[in-house]
Amino acid sequence: MCRQILTSLACVALSLQTSVSAATPRSKYETKAGYLLNFAEFIEWPAGAFRDAKSPIILGVVGKDPFGAELDKLQGKTVNGRTLEIKRFKGALEFRGEETPGRRQDDLPAKQAKKLAEMKSCHILFITSSEKNFLPQTLKPFRGASVLTVGETDSFAREGGIITFVDGENNVQLEINLAAADQARLKISSKLLSLAKVIKIEREAEKK
Repeated sequence: MCRQILTSLACVALSLQTSVSAATPRSKYETKAGYLLNFAEFIEWPAGAFRDAKSPIILGVVGKDPFGAELDKLQGKTVNGRTLEIKRFKGALEFRGEETPGRRQDDLPAKQAKKLAEMKSCHILFITSSEKNFLPQTLKPFRGASVLTVGETDSFAREGGIITFVDGENNVQLEINLAAADQARLKISSKLLSLAKVIKIEREAEKK
């Protein structure tokens, strides 16, 4: 029995973690794209997170997209009977008038509300490193929402993010903020937890 369990975990590790030798930015993002696909398999969302049994799993990317074609390869893949749908969102500067100077300002609140609703419809939301200076504002609306937030910056977990990609010299490792996952009502498979560093961070804002 022990041998079977160890063999199973080894297979999971191989499927989740692509070997990266002579690591390049592209190879690391290929690995991260593979992880995102596996998150859809090894994480359970509450029933209310999907409209029906045929609803897709929506993977959103916020900010400057570092994946390129690697993420597009995931579009339409089937995970646990659901297809994967990719959506991309501009970053925090979109509604600050810095990307499109001179446009009308009176319709910005409506556009902000629409964008936030679309982001909250995602099941996995990857927040890129281009948003590192805006993490508190970006993550705040998702506290308690059943959205798996994933990032790659040092402060991601401290700001309430759930899974952080940690770039090693030759690989990509995972940190999981279990308290944030519990707050989002997401059940993370023990197989995935066994491959990650599990951390618990009690935010000051949540103590008040």
